[in-house]
Amino acid sequence: MVDFTERRRQKYLDEESYKNTVQHLNEGKSFYEEMLNAPGATSRTRARALSGHALDLWRKFQIEYTAGADLSQLAESLGEIIELYDRYVQVKEELPDEEYYPPFVLNDLIDTYVDLLNMISAAVLLHREDLLPTVLGWIKDGEYDGADAILEELLNFYFPDRPSPDEWLWDKPYQALLDVVDAAVAADRAKLMKKYVKGWYPAMKGRAGFWGKHEKIKPELSPYFGYWAMCAGAFTYLLNIDDRSYRDEEVYPKDMVDYARSQPRRAIKMSDGVEILRIEGGQPCVREGTWFSPAKVDSSRYFKVGEIMPVFDASEYGHTIWQWVP
Repeated sequence: MVDFTERRRQKYLDEESYKNTVQHLNEGKSFYEEMLNAPGATSRTRARALSGHALDLWRKFQIEYTAGADLSQLAESLGEIIELYDRYVQVKEELPDEEYYPPFVLNDLIDTYVDLLNMISAAVLLHREDLLPTVLGWIKDGEYDGADAILEELLNFYFPDRPSPDEWLWDKPYQALLDVVDAAVAADRAKLMKKYVKGWYPAMKGRAGFWGKHEKIKPELSPYFGYWAMCAGAFTYLLNIDDRSYRDEEVYPKDMVDYARSQPRRAIKMSDGVEILRIEGGQPCVREGTWFSPAKVDSSRYFKVGEIMPVFDASEYGHTIWQWVP
């Protein structure tokens, strides 16, 4: 059996505080269920219960990942987290206008933004593409629809017709990530991603509530669940960046990236049954059939598995994204 200190993915977490924290998070389930099912529970109370329970499950996901949990098991648990958050979003819609605010306020506390971005990135890396339409529903037609370039660049790999804003909600550290996305040369992307990964945690000082929490770990409870720039992993995977120069940086989820690369890209099935599968130019085709790219007129053509998808230079879209035609 592998020792905990060898299995853990970051050095700060010890086995005793980890086990006690997971137990504490598990015990919270009954409390939230009582709130949710109490006679006469208002929509506001139910929303608070669902939000609290979902956040606890997300924290459990993070600390279990930090502790070295199996990725296929985490992929399963991510579905329960997204389902709970979606129930929370639906209950929020029942609130009167004077009590309503967006379920994820992304421009107030950076922690909320990091959580949402990491959830999307985890779904990408753990091949839970089936969860992405649900997450998109939390943003679409809301206050933050099209408001952040990072979120839209990520979603654009999966959903056609997403906006391409020139603005973003958090300058530090995310402008550096946009530099990665905008780079046209593979070597430049790797170099810029290394800079981003190295600067991600230091940039959180004074802005993120999770910063420095490893210094406050106690045997009975850990307020630290892990420091992870999962978005760096998601873009590394989606842009096919060579991560050898930064894969051992502490906040980089290298084994999530390896897990993602070990399996083929999967199509997303929408609620109407339509399947969406998109791949960036320069990468091998993963499904035989007809593909097209909005980056070029009359681009439609037939590809076999393994063929390299072309890249169209000087595209106004920035990336050459190929979409499979069912």
